[in-house]
Amino acid sequence: MQRVLEPEYMDTQEEAGSYAAMDHSIVNGLVVDRFLQLGGGACRRVIDLGTGPGDIPILLSKRSQIPSIVGVDAAETMLALARPSAERHGVASRVTFARADVKALPYADGAFDGVFSNTILHHIPEPVEFVREAARVLATGGVLLIRDLYRPATLDEAKRLVAMHAGNAPKDHQQLLLQSLCAALTLDEAVQVAKAAGIGHAKVAMNSDRHYSIEIAR
Repeated sequence: MQRVLEPEYMDTQEEAGSYAAMDHSIVNGLVVDRFLQLGGGACRRVIDLGTGPGDIPILLSKRSQIPSIVGVDAAETMLALARPSAERHGVASRVTFARADVKALPYADGAFDGVFSNTILHHIPEPVEFVREAARVLATGGVLLIRDLYRPATLDEAKRLVAMHAGNAPKDHQQLLLQSLCAALTLDEAVQVAKAAGIGHAKVAMNSDRHYSIEIAR
């Protein structure tokens, strides 16, 4: 199945609200768990690329003592949900949000000793740009976790995954997942992207029936 791109980011209130209404709690927990397993709990300054409504940085702050977690997103509508959420959860002193293009981050080389993202890579038309930028702001010896959906071989397989994991969800949520699967990379493509971005030493592996990750442990 050929890759079919979807919009790079959700910047309308309707799109942001629809995404935030989905239940991502299980996946968010898995991302945080894996980041901590890779050594992320020892980080001092962490960035979440494509933070959306900010759920993962907030959860990470609750499960760790990391003093500074920054979430960036290109969509102001998403950040408008993230900022008050951090206030409600009582973590705004350690979790901050900024508007930024993940392909051109306004941070110095090696500015963060922890870099992570969840299901953002498939939104990027040129994924090497994203991974290269993630690697650029990662400090030597830091932790990297880029987790994303993978593209099945056929449309029928993608529909099967949607039925399995979102069969009881509203139709628009099912359609979003299907579009995301069709926009994602295959595992082989992800390996090539990591190499082209200069992190060929990173581990690239499947970690569920629909997710893979690009990882560098502490």
